[in-house]
Amino acid sequence: MPSCSPARAGHFRLIPLAAVSAEYETVKGYVKDVGLLDRSITSISRIQNFDLWEMYCRKKKHLMRIKGVTDIQERRLFHGTKLTNVDCICKYNFDQRLAGCRSGSVYGKGIYFAKYATFADRYSDLSMDSQGQRTKVLFLARVIIGKSTVGQSHFQKPDHACSENTHDSCVDDIDNPRIFVIFDPNQIYPEYLIKYS
Repeated sequence: MPSCSPARAGHFRLIPLAAVSAEYETVKGYVKDVGLLDRSITSISRIQNFDLWEMYCRKKKHLMRIKGVTDIQERRLFHGTKLTNVDCICKYNFDQRLAGCRSGSVYGKGIYFAKYATFADRYSDLSMDSQGQRTKVLFLARVIIGKSTVGQSHFQKPDHACSENTHDSCVDDIDNPRIFVIFDPNQIYPEYLIKYS
């Protein structure tokens, strides 16, 4: 079995996007038009972590294989957090062991994402960045949601009391989900870091 190279483990890069680039405009448009966040965006950075990306792709292929499908539902979703958590999330991904520590677990003991940036904004604390500017942060993540079910506070996985895993995520409302709960960090790739005020 191959071992993990210590030089690569947890290695990531934050690549600041130029405000005039097409990628910046696309992400900014998504945050404002789809995420409905009417705030001043100060920077957008693409997160590059090849280890996390590889695990995400492997998980996606695994789920498609065991479900016998050629595609599985993914979404770009928002997650608000403290500025002090950014480095750990970029290195190691979201940590399910911390689920519910700060914001409860209404739909299960997993990692929470929001369809709307305005909702995720509630969980982003105003902090001072390295330039002394007051800022808030949001992650825009790729999330494999697959087949969802309505979550409950005691759920530790989408099919809580069942040995079969027919669902991949929990939601607040099956017909119009706004909140998504993921129980396996490999179903998440933190793709962009958005700083705003």
